[in-house]
Amino acid sequence: MPEHDPASGLSHTTTRGWARSGPAPSRHAVAAYVVALSLSALAFLLGGLNLLDQRPQWHMVLVLTLLGALGASLREREFGPHQGVSFATVIFAAALPLVGPAGATVVGYLSYLGAWRSQRLRDRLFNAAMMGCMAGTGGLVYLALGGQTPLEPGVDPQTLLVQVAVPLIVGYAVMAGLNALIIGLMSRLVRGGSALRAAGQVLTSLGFGYFTHALIAFLFVVLWVPAAVGVFSGVLILVPLLITQWTLSQDAAERRSHERTVGTLVAALEAANPYSVGHSARVAELCRRMAPRLGVRGEAATGLHFAALLHDIGLVAVAPRMPQATGDVDIDYLVAISEHPEAGVRMLQDIDFLADALPGILHHHERMDGHGYPAGLSGETIPLFARIIAVADAFDSLTTTRSYRDAVTQSTALETLRARAGSHLDDTVVEALADELAAKQWEPTVIDDVVKSSLGAAHDHDDPLVSDLYAAWSPDPEEVVR
Repeated sequence: MPEHDPASGLSHTTTRGWARSGPAPSRHAVAAYVVALSLSALAFLLGGLNLLDQRPQWHMVLVLTLLGALGASLREREFGPHQGVSFATVIFAAALPLVGPAGATVVGYLSYLGAWRSQRLRDRLFNAAMMGCMAGTGGLVYLALGGQTPLEPGVDPQTLLVQVAVPLIVGYAVMAGLNALIIGLMSRLVRGGSALRAAGQVLTSLGFGYFTHALIAFLFVVLWVPAAVGVFSGVLILVPLLITQWTLSQDAAERRSHERTVGTLVAALEAANPYSVGHSARVAELCRRMAPRLGVRGEAATGLHFAALLHDIGLVAVAPRMPQATGDVDIDYLVAISEHPEAGVRMLQDIDFLADALPGILHHHERMDGHGYPAGLSGETIPLFARIIAVADAFDSLTTTRSYRDAVTQSTALETLRARAGSHLDDTVVEALADELAAKQWEPTVIDDVVKSSLGAAHDHDDPLVSDLYAAWSPDPEEVVR
């Protein structure tokens, strides 16, 4: 099940500058939430033991807890920076029919409480309480749907289907929904914004394939009791899952390596160009928020993310040849700045994992009317990534303080972008941004006077006015002397 990761979960959201709406999170509110979840898990345990008179077989609880702790300890981040999954998921689902609500609560709570990996105490208690509540809830749903527990050897196939498989899958689905809601509420406390929206993002990140774990859990249950394989069923089921998880962990390590590579390149860009400090991250965040509304998901979203972070990397190569700004934008500046998309592609073209990002980087200064650069593409011949980045690029420029003007408000920036839809920008992308900002506002980036003065008279090539100046001059790419 997804969880808050102590390395990049609660502490990440409070130390790396994620956008939040509302006041800073209260430590007392977060602590109270963790305590409430812990008390809820205790209520599930006591209710299962006393009110429902459910007495689990404690040797099964012990075995499942040990397996769950192993799975929780080996968890890999696979669904983003705040969620992860492991074969512990299978154990929690299997606990519903094997040990009932009370036993499942113990398995869920102790598995994460006893996971042997470094965690802050608050994170460990939160994850343990969350898993205990989920398992207890799933167990109650399983019983409410007529689920059989404890199971007996030799159960006939029809009973297995009606009284085990169906209640298990539905109980597991409820667990997943509750999991997302609990994380959404914690996200609300830590980051602000909508808890339901955050919960929806967790569920979307899981995907339907995640629920195949419930089917694997059912097979585990059948092997353990009806087929009388016993504890050895764990070997038959979980060893292949461990191998699969090891493979996924290699993919995760590769992705982290990619992120470090991109981070190094962005740092080099920000060192070379003062206007780029923070800009790449803001553009990437805007693109991330727009992506689902434009049908960009999964691996494509990763490609867009890298393209957004590195769209201006060519400035590293172009900066030494840029004329010093001493007044209005002139043709020499336009010629020089128009080289940076191609320079960026030349810098990145041998990095295999960035192949999908290159078209977005190359064409992010094209215009819908064909008067952009470097290729003079128009309309939908411009790659989608480039059209998305162009809107985010212009919006961030308008809402960020520049040496020659103040940042404008979100509404003013959107008015400007809408006025340019169809000529400079893709109107569909502009409206996707408007819809996203209506759901969660964007605060302008205000730079203090000291930093502002350090920028000097440098032009911001992302300012829509610079795009208009280029469009008015608009030479064919072949006519520009490189």
